[in-house]
Amino acid sequence: MRNLLLTISLIFLSGIKLFSQDITDKPPHNWAKFVHIETGWVYPNGTIKESIAVRQNISSYYVNQYSTGYVSATTTGFTMGARLEYFYTKFKVGISTGLKYTSYNSEISGYTSSNADFFYLRYSILNSDTKFARVKALTEENKFISIPLEFRYIPFKYKGVSLFVKGGVEFSIFNLKKNTDIKFQDNAMEVNQDLILSNISEPSNKFQSNLYGTIGLSFGQEGKVNYMFEVFLPSPFLTTNNFTLTEVDAFDGFKLSVKIPIRNRN
Repeated sequence: MRNLLLTISLIFLSGIKLFSQDITDKPPHNWAKFVHIETGWVYPNGTIKESIAVRQNISSYYVNQYSTGYVSATTTGFTMGARLEYFYTKFKVGISTGLKYTSYNSEISGYTSSNADFFYLRYSILNSDTKFARVKALTEENKFISIPLEFRYIPFKYKGVSLFVKGGVEFSIFNLKKNTDIKFQDNAMEVNQDLILSNISEPSNKFQSNLYGTIGLSFGQEGKVNYMFEVFLPSPFLTTNNFTLTEVDAFDGFKLSVKIPIRNRN
């Protein structure tokens, strides 16, 4: 998968170079160039993997009351990046690419009852001997550098406000960090951390790719710095097995960016 992504990135970057050389021969008033500086947050939607043997339906009785345990998984992502865009003003369509940094953080947390801040994690079954650990949280961290390819279209513009839609594809080229950790209710269990993590974890994909679509607004005058806000539509991952703790198929979120015009040299 890594070799395939690197091959695609080299072909794409070569195409962008030829594309940029080609457009310089066209009338300059039809084309504009922009640099986009952006940051955002994404929220992958998924469930706890079946390989993570969490006892979710735990009930307990205390002081004449009944309490049911609850365990949940959350994943959030922070992104930042920069892109160079060539925009064809006649048709209000642009194409851009660049580099993007994404940091995902996943956590499984829960409780057995209202007076217990941990859940039970099964980490060993040997004959009739089943072992559980009292866990406060399981966490996972993934960091990527990726290349996005993005198309932008402006269907409506009124004075200093523009409505735009985007569609794109993104594939990671560098995996900066991939780590899973566990926080026990009893610190004495930390000596078994590596053993437990190896028993419950399955290898996950080191690289990711996804398709995405957004809709947003741009504020600012033509030829000036513009400020943009956009919302991700539910967007699918193209790769599978992207996380160790959770099974994730799609994501949503939002993004803030600054669009800076590049003046053409005469």
